[in-house]
Amino acid sequence: MHLTPRRRKILPALALAAGLALGLGACGGSAGSSSASGGVAQDSVGSAPREAEGSGASAPDAAKGGAGAVTATEQKIIRRADISVLVKDVGAAAETVRAIATTAGGTVTNEMLSTYSGDSTDLSGSVTISVPSDKLDDTMKRLAELGDVVSRTTSSDDVTGQYVDTESRLATMRASVDRVRGLMAQATKIEDIVALESELSRRQADLEALEAQLRSLKDQVAMSPITVQLSADRSQLADSGGGFLSGLKAGWKAFTASVVVLLTALGALLPFLVAIAVIVVPLVWFLRERNRRRTAASAASVAPRPAAPMPAPPVGSADSVATAADPADASEPKA
Repeated sequence: MHLTPRRRKILPALALAAGLALGLGACGGSAGSSSASGGVAQDSVGSAPREAEGSGASAPDAAKGGAGAVTATEQKIIRRADISVLVKDVGAAAETVRAIATTAGGTVTNEMLSTYSGDSTDLSGSVTISVPSDKLDDTMKRLAELGDVVSRTTSSDDVTGQYVDTESRLATMRASVDRVRGLMAQATKIEDIVALESELSRRQADLEALEAQLRSLKDQVAMSPITVQLSADRSQLADSGGGFLSGLKAGWKAFTASVVVLLTALGALLPFLVAIAVIVVPLVWFLRERNRRRTAASAASVAPRPAAPMPAPPVGSADSVATAADPADASEPKA
């Protein structure tokens, strides 16, 4: 290609401009990459506590997203049941309830049997047992064989969301505690170590609280409580639902029970009261009699004495002669 003299002068200028542009672009790219890497390093070192603090908001969402399949296939259900059974012998039925709970792998959590009339046939009460949730239905069938079932209820609560949320928060808190421990291993200043120890104590307490909450949920999901009402009187089981008559009957039974307890306590204290009276009554009488005598003696000593009589004048004295003379003679002058 033939180049004119004018083009020959322009080509070196264009080559120089292209070289300068390429050099500036390379320098800018390297500077940008170095500054970006420096920013990442600084953020990873300086914002570690902020990352540990802020991860609690992002990690639960990720955990929830990952646990979606578990939530859909495995629900966490808390189940409980109540049953009222009319039986002939309440004591024997209560013993059978204990045996049923043991056979199912459960335990007796509460038992209350009482009688208000003193007659064993009036015995009634309740027994609360806790059995594995997967054996709740079978246990209810066995309890229904104790006698005539008057009432039976079963309820359940779905705590799947609460369970998954607690697990997610627990995993996040464990990771947060591990990060704070890592920062403590790298800290060299006393003030940093003290601050990290305080933060670690706070997060450790939160971690233990979440672990306790998760254990409670697991126990409630794994075990189901059953309250068994036992009585030989159908009216007692029928009145357990409430109402004015039920409340009146319960109040009367409570009143009679209180009177029985009061009389029992009085009978137990009566021998002691008699013994105290035998000692105290004579002592009080003696003290009162002694005080009365002292009071009488004090009054006698303070009373005024009668005045002593005047002594009679001696016989033959002028006063006695003048007194013995006749007043008329004394008044007349002598001749």
